Amino acid sequence: MPPKRSKEEIKKLFKSFDNGNGHLSLAEIDRAVTHYYPELGSNKKAIMRAYKAADNGGNGFIELKEFAKLIEVLGYYDDLSKKFAQFDKDGDHRITFNEFKKGFSLLSQDHLDDNYLKQEFNNIDTNGGGFILFDEFCMYMANRQHDADD
Repeated sequence: MPPKRSKEEIKKLFKSFDNGNGHLSLAEIDRAVTHYYPELGSNKKAIMRAYKAADNGGNGFIELKEFAKLIEVLGYYDDLSKKFAQFDKDGDHRITFNEFKKGFSLLSQDHLDDNYLKQEFNNIDTNGGGFILFDEFCMYMANRQHDADD
């Protein structure tokens, strides 16, 4: 996980990521993360999710004011990606109900019945596709964290 950095370090790191135009594209971020954080560089799902989370302006670029968040959430999404992979036993980048049921013990010590787990699965599967995708999993985990913090 990238360490906490001072404002000055963030500015310096931003300049090292930037191609000189004052904002970062996904390609610049991907290239720089691979270079500066090789342990995260192969995790494209985490990079994409961090990029989306940090783009507060919604313009498709990461500005300096958004960059600290990008660096902060890279490690978080890398951790979630690893947890997702523990559920996704067949490696097809989606979680079936059976995989969810088997993997739920990673999230909870409680033994929960199938009806509750099916309802939880359906709540996470926001697009109704019958699978939990990485973005859906991230939203679920963020909501769990938010609820735990309250």
